Amino acid sequence: MELQKVAADLEAEGIALYAISYDPPDVLADFAQRHRITYPLLADVGSGLIRELGILNEEAAEGIAGIPHPGVMVLDTDGMVTEKHFYESYRERDTGAGLLEHVFGIAAAHHGPRAQVASDVVQVQAELDASSYAWGQRLWLTVNLTIAEGYHVYGHPIPAGYVPLEIEIDLPERVTIGTPYFPTPEPFRVDGLDEQFQVFSGEIRVSMPVTFMSVDAGTLDVGGRITLQACTATECLTPDSLSFKLRLPEAPLVEMPKPRD
Repeated sequence: MELQKVAADLEAEGIALYAISYDPPDVLADFAQRHRITYPLLADVGSGLIRELGILNEEAAEGIAGIPHPGVMVLDTDGMVTEKHFYESYRERDTGAGLLEHVFGIAAAHHGPRAQVASDVVQVQAELDASSYAWGQRLWLTVNLTIAEGYHVYGHPIPAGYVPLEIEIDLPERVTIGTPYFPTPEPFRVDGLDEQFQVFSGEIRVSMPVTFMSVDAGTLDVGGRITLQACTATECLTPDSLSFKLRLPEAPLVEMPKPRD
């Protein structure tokens, strides 16, 4: 379902999209018709190819034996695998936008809820990459900061007594967050001081995966607080804290192809 949302984006980039399932062709044809899937669904009855690719879920329950680990393989024009992104649990899934941006490096046309806050010299935009969540889905939370010209904010490591850029996320129950990805800060020195600083300036982007394992939880709020201290080469402003909240509804569960008898 998520792949269908970005099928046109992938096609526009010259990327062919296929999905492999252990279900028989008739089950996949019915599923594709009911959910308007336009890309090919390949039936690997008996899971032979799934085993050869090394993506068989060996711990799957009896009713779904033969199911692969969820994920994506990227092949080049010679049919060689150049990237693999898979999860241990069959419950976890990426969003279509997440696959576009974090696997292929293609900007997604559509995202989810967005919040904007600002201080005197820093503008913040926080957004999720989907307009709703589903059980087992992994969304990406992105925080974009625009720092006024002539200013910087501190990164890590930092000498004692200074306030670095920190992002703290408030999550509902049964929602977890992964390691945030920060850009690499630049070294910076202040005339007259022995310490060396690491700083961010201009526009920076911080992203982190958020996994939803909630069922029938309804609309959820994902909140965040950003603490920072903006400085020039000669002076620092008072440390600041900016908060945001993103409200995300729950998507209806999709009826998947039924396990075979």
